[in-house]
Amino acid sequence: MNRKEAEDFVYKSYLKAQKFQTYEAKDCEKRRNDLTYDLLRKESGTPCCIVTGSKGKGSVANMVSQILQTKYTVGLMTSPHIVDFCERFQINGGKISDEDFAYYMSTIEEEIEAIDNTLPKEVCISPMGIQAYMALKYFQSKKTDFNIFECGKGAKYDDVNNIKHDYAIINTIFLEHTRELGETLEEIAEDKAHVINGEQKCVYVGQQEESVLKVIKKRAARYEVAVKVYGEDFWAENICYTKEGMLFDVVIGKEKYENILIPLLGEHQARNCALAMALCKDVFDNEVKFFEVKRDREEEDFIEEKKLIDIGNCVSEDEYVNRNLKNIKENLQNINWPGRMEVISQNPFILLDACINEASCKNVLQVMKHLEIEKAAVMIGIPDDKDYVGVASAMKEVATKIILTKSQNPHYIFTKRQQAYLKDMGIDSVWTESIEEAFVYAKKEEKPIVILGTTSVIAEIKDQY
Repeated sequence: MNRKEAEDFVYKSYLKAQKFQTYEAKDCEKRRNDLTYDLLRKESGTPCCIVTGSKGKGSVANMVSQILQTKYTVGLMTSPHIVDFCERFQINGGKISDEDFAYYMSTIEEEIEAIDNTLPKEVCISPMGIQAYMALKYFQSKKTDFNIFECGKGAKYDDVNNIKHDYAIINTIFLEHTRELGETLEEIAEDKAHVINGEQKCVYVGQQEESVLKVIKKRAARYEVAVKVYGEDFWAENICYTKEGMLFDVVIGKEKYENILIPLLGEHQARNCALAMALCKDVFDNEVKFFEVKRDREEEDFIEEKKLIDIGNCVSEDEYVNRNLKNIKENLQNINWPGRMEVISQNPFILLDACINEASCKNVLQVMKHLEIEKAAVMIGIPDDKDYVGVASAMKEVATKIILTKSQNPHYIFTKRQQAYLKDMGIDSVWTESIEEAFVYAKKEEKPIVILGTTSVIAEIKDQY
């Protein structure tokens, strides 16, 4: 199996069943996360956190990884990718090599095929389950100390949720993926709250609507899992925009961590960072217990790790904490998370964000306001089945021109019907058949350019800048 064959294998079962499935069906009607349950459970065991929510899952997962890798070897699985599929699987910030990706995918091929061959034509093994199983195999072989997995759109029917996880993060939830997850905020919250199953030490919850928080707390109480909530147990304050990114303080319980700087724009990123730090503080506070799980390793590995603990105990507690905080700050300052409120050019000024729904536009508009951008050429590259209407509606007041565009990825459907539909709503736009054509229109405006779109569009733009 080579690199391309490995990537194709991820989607093989899904593509075979897709043409027999009903597009309008909800996740509960077409997703079968039970198919990978035994596979994922048997490979679980390394301390783990699973991240869900409606927006910012990948950012928070990446921040958790950056913080924990100041002391541990950390595996990270996120999706979707921006440029390279292998970006989805990382250890301490380094993506899996093409060779390892192909090798570890080949090690699970026989087991996956054995299950797939027993399924009716309309049933498939989820690509998320296949990726998660491969990731666990890879992380285990590299002896990671802690793993982080990002869920897909939901949690209740997401294979990733089968992985044993000691911690869970639920970032802000809003109305999205209503076709699959539910038509109300509470229904969507109920789906994502299934990341709580009783195995967790604690669940960390981002800023939420009261009705959402009620759903999450009810499930946590049912399973007797502790809950820590943004605004109650931890928060970001003194949030400032700087040329380098966001500068802020984080309060966790009685502790305050000052002057945290991240090279990402938007107040929501400061809140994301507070969420990540709240989890990591508890992991660090439980450090001695954490290392106990590694006694099954080779003796020489454990002895080396024990030395690291002894070194920490040789200095004063204050010095030890300050030293680790310094390392955490340095790692956070070096975060690289493409396509998330990213400035990719100064002349012309171009702001890029993987925004595909109206709710996320609030963050975009907030950033534009703080950057003193009153008007911009707005490029929108969102497939027909996503919320291009909501994005165009939210951005029309700040747009000198709305330019609709598309990616060349055959898995996504972009049609000129978008322009006609927007016109019926009183929103003028220009339709383009490529990123290159869209840039021609955008640059003619001689204004800052704001690009909002799905990851395939983001990837094609990143290829140019």
